[in-house]
Amino acid sequence: MNRSLLLSACALTTCLACTDSRRAPTQPTEMPQLVDAGTTPPREHRDSPTAEALTDAGSTDAGIHTDGGTACSAQGLSPTPAPAQPPLPPAVDSMRRRIVAAAVACDYAALGALADEQGKGLRFSFGPDKDVARFWRRLEQEHGAPVLARLVKILSLPYTKQDELYVWPSAFREKATAEDFAALKGLYPDEQLQAMRHEGSYLGLRAAITGTGDWQLAVSGD
Repeated sequence: MNRSLLLSACALTTCLACTDSRRAPTQPTEMPQLVDAGTTPPREHRDSPTAEALTDAGSTDAGIHTDGGTACSAQGLSPTPAPAQPPLPPAVDSMRRRIVAAAVACDYAALGALADEQGKGLRFSFGPDKDVARFWRRLEQEHGAPVLARLVKILSLPYTKQDELYVWPSAFREKATAEDFAALKGLYPDEQLQAMRHEGSYLGLRAAITGTGDWQLAVSGD
């Protein structure tokens, strides 16, 4: 073969090879795996704690905490009762203040401990109930009765003295005055208070503490 033709053929072959090399497709870049809406995410996401799980960690019920934080009717009220007039004996006032603080904290266990601090003598029901913490928790959570709020409120109202007992409110006494009943406004619906005033007998929640600081009474009804 003519030498010049051979060289031309070789040059052409080399040129085509280079062209094919330049046109060779490159390997496609690996695309991130997309997760279709509604499908189960990869395992590492499933095993990671969610914000909801972190929020609920340590609680017994969603939105409900244990004693000391459980939502109740007294939540948000002042944990310090109004000054008593005339001033109370130190032991009586100490018990009154601790009852109010425990009620505002929605701490049923603490209320039960205060009730039994000087023996199991607290009258809180006319029925067979024996556990004040369980009884009040049921009234609050199952029946919506604002027992703890009323307990806190009456312990800031005027009191009366009956023998060795300091009793709240002052409306729970013989011949209670219109002023005694006026102090109860907001504690019960107006029609109930008017009915009690008409009957001359306050049958709402009342509390009593002895001069030695023994919590003896926290009951309503007759």
